[in-house]
Amino acid sequence: MSYSFAGTSVLKGELKVRFANSDARAKQLAKLGDTDVNIVQLPRAMDKAEAVAYLLESGFAKDILIRAALEAEVAPKAKVKAPRTVKVRVKSVKPKAKAKVKVDRTEATEAEVDALYKAVYGTK
Repeated sequence: MSYSFAGTSVLKGELKVRFANSDARAKQLAKLGDTDVNIVQLPRAMDKAEAVAYLLESGFAKDILIRAALEAEVAPKAKVKAPRTVKVRVKSVKPKAKAKVKVDRTEATEAEVDALYKAVYGTK
């Protein structure tokens, strides 16, 4: 969107950068409670970034607070994305081959059974 007027005002103690298409906006801001309304006509219709650049170059921002407010207006507004939870559906995997074990004996000690059980299942 392009604007013909740009400037600053103070609302409830906070310095605001203002953009408008009519000088009547200054009167409206004063009526709404803004103080120190300082809006100037731009040489041509400009978007916000161009208008702020013009105000900075033209000497409008003599006060450091006004300069900081203008620079903050065109600074990229970082959007923080909320972390998202991703759900994934996985098909069960079947082993391709069964392990073949050759047993020499059929007897085992209790300690061997416990060790084997722990190796396979992770617990006793």
